[in-house]
Amino acid sequence: MRIAICDDNEKYISEKIKPLTERAAAEANCSAEITLFTDGNRLIEAFEQGNGFDIVMLDIDMPEINGKALAEKLRLLESGFFLIFITSFRAEVFNTIPYRINAFIPKDSSDNAIAAEIKRVLTDYAAHKPEFLLFNTINGEERSTLKITAENIFCFCCVRRKVYLKTGSREYQLCSVRISELARRFADKGFFEVCRGYVVNISKIRSVNSIDIELDNGEIIPLSRRRAKALLERISEYITARVSEC
Repeated sequence: MRIAICDDNEKYISEKIKPLTERAAAEANCSAEITLFTDGNRLIEAFEQGNGFDIVMLDIDMPEINGKALAEKLRLLESGFFLIFITSFRAEVFNTIPYRINAFIPKDSSDNAIAAEIKRVLTDYAAHKPEFLLFNTINGEERSTLKITAENIFCFCCVRRKVYLKTGSREYQLCSVRISELARRFADKGFFEVCRGYVVNISKIRSVNSIDIELDNGEIIPLSRRRAKALLERISEYITARVSEC
């Protein structure tokens, strides 16, 4: 399990949070590779280079980029990681909910309480580890295999007979697949064909109007009028399901 801890107080994370995380991992019977960051921009770079993490722990008050802004950028790059805020600002707990947090730990909590909460998150992640999907991709003459979770896919689209997979910040051309096949394959994974040539992850939709939709990364995608009602029904079902899980 790959764990990132980001806080501008290097002494705090190296002498307190890292040892408590190692203790929690041992108690949860899982191996952990822990990487420390004192600058959120370096953590973003790691994600951009494909070196993501399973668990991310963030402070909120940091000088270069605060924890909430950092969480927002990381969620665009990858959605599947579990997120923990460890902060001195107890009042921020409700402000962190939009970033899909898995735990909120006040820094003045006892060592036992911090370790116990980290252990709970590690155990939850191990029990609900995301399913990775494999796609054959092509870039010029180079072919490769993309490993990604459904949650990290924003949409599929077909442009000039070429099919693309899009994340929050990148796109990949897929090999030997049709958009109609993807629409059928991902219908039960929370995706919806909003118009001919576009299959969208419902969880990534920020807003809907009569002619188009906006995704969380700001991309605008056309919406077929005859599919608008069905889309709104699917969004309602998705929200209801998420609320029932809470």
